[in-house]
Amino acid sequence: MVRVVTFGYQTWGHRTLTAALKSGHDVVLAVTHPTSSHPYEQMFSDSVEDLAQAHGVPVHVAQRADDALIDAVHQAKPDVILANNWRTWLPKSVFDLPTHGTLNVHDSLLPEYAGFSPVLWALLNRESRVGVTVHRMDETLDGGPIVAQQAIPVGPSATTTELVAATTELIEPLVLSTLSALARSE
Repeated sequence: MVRVVTFGYQTWGHRTLTAALKSGHDVVLAVTHPTSSHPYEQMFSDSVEDLAQAHGVPVHVAQRADDALIDAVHQAKPDVILANNWRTWLPKSVFDLPTHGTLNVHDSLLPEYAGFSPVLWALLNRESRVGVTVHRMDETLDGGPIVAQQAIPVGPSATTTELVAATTELIEPLVLSTLSALARSE
């Protein structure tokens, strides 16, 4: 059984935590950002904190990786960290801590569209497909070796909202298959 810590926020983080909980592995800590009143953050606002609490998973709420957060992660002794929509920089002392490193779930087909709003940029650039990537986190923004990807086609009349909803549906199965592969490799 793999010890999992999640870092996530909004619907993306919620879907990642949901997959970790469904995986049967030991989810030992969920890290999330505080609830925000910003209009953007009210969209796709499924609560990671509420989900974790409903499943008895300890929660750490923080804006960034301060000493208290770093200490909480060290005490959790994760085998892997799963991150999705964690909005601030994670130090190497955190992302390199687990035996299996930190796997970031990003809503683009990396290496294209690293950073913020990848689905919007893909649509504006008339890409024929969008998707989700799981990659091993390193010191570069949305860099590191790709572990898994899944793509979906972009239809001729697709909207950003439709594509964001469609890519969020890819998160759970991709995280579940990634965790299964990780557990088999032990």
